[in-house]
Amino acid sequence: MVQLLFLSGLLMMASVLGAQEMEALKPIVTSMEQSQEGMTVWQLIKAGGSLMFVLLFLSILAAAIIIYDFMTMKESKLSPAAFAGEVIQKLERGDKIAIKELCEKQDNIISRIVLEGLAKRSRGNVFAKEAMDSLARKEVAALWQNISYLGDIAVIAPLVGLLGTVLGMIQAFNVVAFQTAVVKPILLAGGVAKAMVTTAGGLSVAIPTLMFYSYFRGRVQQITNTVENYCADIIKLVGELK
Repeated sequence: MVQLLFLSGLLMMASVLGAQEMEALKPIVTSMEQSQEGMTVWQLIKAGGSLMFVLLFLSILAAAIIIYDFMTMKESKLSPAAFAGEVIQKLERGDKIAIKELCEKQDNIISRIVLEGLAKRSRGNVFAKEAMDSLARKEVAALWQNISYLGDIAVIAPLVGLLGTVLGMIQAFNVVAFQTAVVKPILLAGGVAKAMVTTAGGLSVAIPTLMFYSYFRGRVQQITNTVENYCADIIKLVGELK
């Protein structure tokens, strides 16, 4: 019973939305009739309805994340090999003052882990090792969390496009069902066009985003492996400091 009421309400809402969207589509249809060269990009966006602005927002958000990741997601910046090697050498010599000064001058995953271990040594070596291991896991998890937003956008964008497709088809059927005069083919085509435009828009956002997500996933995996390799030696050496 509840399912039937929910379905009835959903159909009524879709019908109302479809009718409203058809009214909004009429000026665009008029411009299409007057144009001999087809629709412009702006007309395509408007023909797709309000959901196209959602897709536009998702595309801008994805672009911002991609640019940020290109600037920050670098192994030479997050876990530089030269810095890690120098830290390990100083740890082997047991020069705690030099190690702390070196790590305070650098801001990367390795330096933060070493400083965490040195800060917690007063509570015992076991506590320091656990603190360093915990911080390493958090740093790596933060990298994965950052690129997971790209994966989320790649999933959401096609669903938004699919919703636009459904609304566009409702518009097309509303033309057939509720137009009392002779059905204008251009109005019917307008509803179908909205369905196709939103689908194309969703895929246009999702496909590049998914490609960049796959690329950065490889970067994060490489950084993760590097951090794990260095941390195994660093945690052991910090625990051996006197």
